[in-house]
Amino acid sequence: MSTRQDWRDATITELFEEQVRRRPGATALRFRDEDLTYQQLDERATRLAHRLRALGVGPESVVGVCVERSFEMVIALVGIVKAGGAYLPVHPGEPAERFRHMLEKSGARVLLTHQPVIDQLPEVDATVINLDQAADGPAAGTDPVSAGITAESLAYVCYTSGSTGLPKAVAVPHRGVTRLVSNGDYAEFGPDETWLQLCQLTFDPSVFEIWGALLHGGRLVIYPPGTLSLSELADCLDREEITTLWLTTGLFHRMVDSHLRSLRGLRQLLAGGDVLSPAHINTVHRTYPDLRLVNGYGPTENTCFTTCHTVTEPVGDTVPIGRAITDTNVYVLDEKLRPVPDGEWGLLYTSGTGLARGYLGQPGLTSERFVPDPFRPGERMYGIGDVARRRADGVIEFRGRLDDQVKVGGYRIELGEIVSVLTGQPGVKEAVVVVREDVVPGEKSLVAYVVPHDDDDSLLGELRLALHQKLPRHAVPAAIVLLDSFPLTRNGKIDRRSLPAPALSPRDVDTEYEKPRTEVEELLADLWSTVLAVQKVGIHDDFFDIGGNSLIAADLLGQIRRALSVDVPAAQLFFENATVAGLAEMVDRKAAPQAPQAGDEKWPTVTLDAPDTVHRGDLVRQSSEGDNR
Repeated sequence: MSTRQDWRDATITELFEEQVRRRPGATALRFRDEDLTYQQLDERATRLAHRLRALGVGPESVVGVCVERSFEMVIALVGIVKAGGAYLPVHPGEPAERFRHMLEKSGARVLLTHQPVIDQLPEVDATVINLDQAADGPAAGTDPVSAGITAESLAYVCYTSGSTGLPKAVAVPHRGVTRLVSNGDYAEFGPDETWLQLCQLTFDPSVFEIWGALLHGGRLVIYPPGTLSLSELADCLDREEITTLWLTTGLFHRMVDSHLRSLRGLRQLLAGGDVLSPAHINTVHRTYPDLRLVNGYGPTENTCFTTCHTVTEPVGDTVPIGRAITDTNVYVLDEKLRPVPDGEWGLLYTSGTGLARGYLGQPGLTSERFVPDPFRPGERMYGIGDVARRRADGVIEFRGRLDDQVKVGGYRIELGEIVSVLTGQPGVKEAVVVVREDVVPGEKSLVAYVVPHDDDDSLLGELRLALHQKLPRHAVPAAIVLLDSFPLTRNGKIDRRSLPAPALSPRDVDTEYEKPRTEVEELLADLWSTVLAVQKVGIHDDFFDIGGNSLIAADLLGQIRRALSVDVPAAQLFFENATVAGLAEMVDRKAAPQAPQAGDEKWPTVTLDAPDTVHRGDLVRQSSEGDNR
């Protein structure tokens, strides 16, 4: 392993060529039962580098790469950095306009591709090189290429989603890559490790997979392109004796559910890209206590990982994101960039060697997100946009995206807080919460999507009760949708745009909504709405048809007792008056209120847990104004 000073001053090319000198005959790549040694990979990449140099590629040049997982993909990356250029991964399935936008805005004038995808490419204003044909052409020479680059030179460009609908290009220097895979205490790097290259090249954990192996003499197994099969992935892990594996959150959950045994040969398993399920983490930790199990967290703007958490004991309601990795600073700050005390939530910022230069061709956005580091004069820090807190032991816990702080009904709501409540329930594998506008026409509504451990008719009621007990009413989702699994993007993240709309409730199908007619009905409907976590309750809706159960009923009856000073036997709700109208009639009979005296309230003032209510003397009404919390 390189020393600290070595990697800080070195380029990717220098560290790779060091491994070529040390172990030229060792296997560098394996793909479909064929091997390439470090020497063979170096020679083929050097020939490509000479050809790129002849096309004008040099320091700060961006070269597009549109190649499936293959030998050619890795040869292209090594060849580009040898030539002094920076690689830009582009997926062949990108829409033509977006594809051209990426090449044009990055300044790429050369595009490397190969036969399997060349027919899918749109017309572009760039020199297109078919790597399959180039391999059969005359050798461009294998003499070392002198590119004149340094650790500060541009290494790769990775596009991420932009708020304007157009992607933004993150520009990463060599030092970002070398810092990621050198001297890290979150993973072992060395010639004894066999890595699997599984991520799409357009997804930045591929940087960790590829260079983590090749800069340390490891063996990199390239997973075949095409639709991913969990059973084939499990077979690959066994057959190729993979020791180091990175999985996106979605794939990790699925492998734990269906192919837990296939993880037995791993020495280290890293997962992330989205919120990990504590239940899945604990299952793996319990089954393979000697496996190094890591939650890897970080934005593309800080070269893949910013913090990592190695699981050494069972986790609780959430999986921590851990501590900063090598040469990385992590701050939890308030809105004025002041540190918040340990245990309090704040905004996450990071600085250090892994920081990207910024967004290529977008100086305004760069200066907005990459700001001066107030704790290290002369350095910059990046505002990640996540809410987190630091525990007393220094471990950081993640709460959610700052831009997951949505506003619904006038209230600011942290989606991550709702997800935390859901995933903290024993029957839940995974959960995600989104805002939809197709539940109640013309209104924004929170919708929770849950993947349960197994079929359980009582789960919905239990989740509604937990949400009601732990969240303010305005943060309780209007609907909970149970799914067998979440749809995924091609990068393995949850595809929120493909989540189905909630099915109609029983009332929507069978019963026309009828609003409360009296003050008692209005109060009861309000209480039902609270405990059942639904937005509207009609007076003829059946309590059990719209999600009620015995636990929620007990909570409801307690609130009725406190609000109306009326003791309603459970049997009245369970068997006789399961609608607001029926229960209100029974309450009127039981209460038989005397005529109010001067100065008396018509009904007792009600105190509820929900902070989105205001007292109006006789009844509790939901505030229509909201706030800015």
